[in-house]
Amino acid sequence: MITNQKIEVDKVSYSPFSKTLRFEVTANSDAIRTLEDIVGRSDMTMEEIAHEMAALLEKALGLDYSRGGMRVKYD
Repeated sequence: MITNQKIEVDKVSYSPFSKTLRFEVTANSDAIRTLEDIVGRSDMTMEEIAHEMAALLEKALGLDYSRGGMRVKYD
């Protein structure tokens, strides 16, 4: 089991006009190997790894949001 995963965020910016958050993610080799284990592939390019990490972030947001209760908006 890999236990030394490090993921850091840097260069954070937010555009109020487009309501878009941008940031740079840095992952150490243990985090990359963990991701390879999760997807079951060790032959991915760094671009594919980055896309898989983004997909995992999207999944985590959805899981945590639904687990914590969907926010209801009233117009």
